[in-house]
Amino acid sequence: LLLVAGFETTTNLLGNGLVVLLEHGADAARLRADPALAPAYVEELLRYDSPVQLTGRWTRADADVAGVKVPAGGQVLVLLGAANRDPVRFTDPDTFDPARTEGGPKSFGAGAHFCVGAALARLEAQVAVPLLLNRFPDLRLAERPRRRDRLTLRGYATLPVWL
Repeated sequence: LLLVAGFETTTNLLGNGLVVLLEHGADAARLRADPALAPAYVEELLRYDSPVQLTGRWTRADADVAGVKVPAGGQVLVLLGAANRDPVRFTDPDTFDPARTEGGPKSFGAGAHFCVGAALARLEAQVAVPLLLNRFPDLRLAERPRRRDRLTLRGYATLPVWL
């Protein structure tokens, strides 16, 4: 379950994160110089460009969601990507800031529906991203990557780089 459910999402976390870092050269250089910063960088990468943008939930009972009545058995779409950019929760939410201290991303959901593979995905990114940056110090985008045409899972169809 961890392998199958986490394969595309982790691939997208790594691809999205790599593009962010290649577009923010000073941040990539800081991470290259100090791989111990990886946990904070991964949390901000998850918030800034989450591989999962939305999820659905069904209500067990009648509910009121932000003033909207949702009947029992009604579906609610939870926009994780929007929650990660909520200006009430995050100062300057459209800025990539690995030193951010305002709380973690909602990319893995919450409560009973929190992603069972969250710890593994975080660890994979914390190991892979610094290794990749250090293994290929001249890594850069060869051209603008092309996003996949998907609503729920956010990632790249192409990510051309120069080594």
